[in-house]
Amino acid sequence: MRSLGLDIGNRRIGVAISDPLGLNATPLEVLNDMDAAALRAYVEEKVQQGVKAVVIGLPLTMGGREGEQARITREYARSIQDIGEVRVVLWDERLSTVEAKRRLREAGRSLRGRKVDAEAAAVILQAFLEHHAHDNAGEERDGC
Repeated sequence: MRSLGLDIGNRRIGVAISDPLGLNATPLEVLNDMDAAALRAYVEEKVQQGVKAVVIGLPLTMGGREGEQARITREYARSIQDIGEVRVVLWDERLSTVEAKRRLREAGRSLRGRKVDAEAAAVILQAFLEHHAHDNAGEERDGC
């Protein structure tokens, strides 16, 4: 099952996509200045291309509380929730940007620009994919 990962920020949305088997997440692109309606159109196009799940990073504080950005993220999630045949999942994204920067640094890639946003989306999506694989193996883990 192909899945899409989204890291929704104030100005940009990082996007990642899984392989068709749903095993690995890869950074795809960064969308600039998209409102909820534009994101909906984007996701509808991806659903037409075979995406069955959209995993959206939910920004929580280290104490697990939701702030203003979490409220905005939930609004974006609601805008795509009723797209037919797609599962929308909110996923705890704590420390995803830290992990994204670590991965890019280890790969010798620049931390400037929008690469971090797409990489963070891949971190979020990969965590979901691994959780889903564990669930299928009968193990339990907490998501969001």
